Amino acid sequence: MEFLFTKDNDWLQKWDDFLLSENRGSHLLYSDWLQSYKSYGFDFEVCICVENQKIIGGFGAVIAKKSFFKFYIIPHGPIVKDDFENQLDAIINKIKIRAKENGCCYAQYSLPISNETEIKDKTFFPETINLIGKKGNLFKYVYSNYGINWVGFNTINSSEELLIQMTSQVRRNINLSYKNNAEIIFATTEEECKLAYKSIEDNALEGNYAVRSFEDFKETIVSLVTKGKAHLLFVKVDNEIKGAGFAVNCGNCLTYISGGTKKEKPDLKLGYLIHWEFIKKSYELGFKGYNISMGGSKGVVEFKAKFNTQTIYFVEPHCHIILKPLIFKIYLILNSIFVKNKKTISVLLKRFK
Repeated sequence: MEFLFTKDNDWLQKWDDFLLSENRGSHLLYSDWLQSYKSYGFDFEVCICVENQKIIGGFGAVIAKKSFFKFYIIPHGPIVKDDFENQLDAIINKIKIRAKENGCCYAQYSLPISNETEIKDKTFFPETINLIGKKGNLFKYVYSNYGINWVGFNTINSSEELLIQMTSQVRRNINLSYKNNAEIIFATTEEECKLAYKSIEDNALEGNYAVRSFEDFKETIVSLVTKGKAHLLFVKVDNEIKGAGFAVNCGNCLTYISGGTKKEKPDLKLGYLIHWEFIKKSYELGFKGYNISMGGSKGVVEFKAKFNTQTIYFVEPHCHIILKPLIFKIYLILNSIFVKNKKTISVLLKRFK
């Protein structure tokens, strides 16, 4: 097996294509997604593992750096194809070596480990993994995967049958949106992406939570949409945009990233419609389910659960290796003093970029 550390565009395209159709793939490893952290002044690289001239696995790393602090963060994985799990130990060991070569004080990886049969093709069984480092996520400023919130289609023969299996409340609210003549549009241009994403930004502002600004996230969104690796849909009612949702296509499933709807009375229930459109799109693409995504406020979590989700937490997914204990201890002290929330982090990172 050959290790190739690269940012070469040709290899990145091959890597992204591998992730698109590899069940253990994650959008967090897409080169476009890794590059989105450049708005914070971070770097990235991809490790591609090649055997017999074919990609069999690898990982993507965000190299978070400020001043003399450097962190090597793998937000999902490493991953390997089926029948190559015996190579995973060598890849994990390579993380520590590569982080040292980059002068990092800390390295972290997050393996998708689970015994759940519903997502067995997307995870590793615990007994097949030999971990290095200590358990836990001590660096929070690069999102690292910890589970799947799954809407499964295994027993479904049509999207209509899937709708019938939803609760009466969900069916009623989806139908209500259609009755209000909601127009579903999938963005294809930068201008459409900007208009759609404004609904997401406005919703975050109203709800007092943080999302990346369109200017920071624009290149990633437009590139993924253009390549067919993401869908940014928006909903119009009476020719006015009332809501939007963003989902990424990777690992043979759509993963919901963010969305927002205009708050007004009467409530048009467009949040139900947005997820239903992504569920239908997932089914049309031949996927086994839809990842409605983990996390959110109490209300958001309860809303997602209405779609008959199976919330699957990975088994202790995060592992870390402290490479420079003194420097990392200084970071922890400074972090505890100055870091209050994600919004503060974003402002500070841009200021000292």
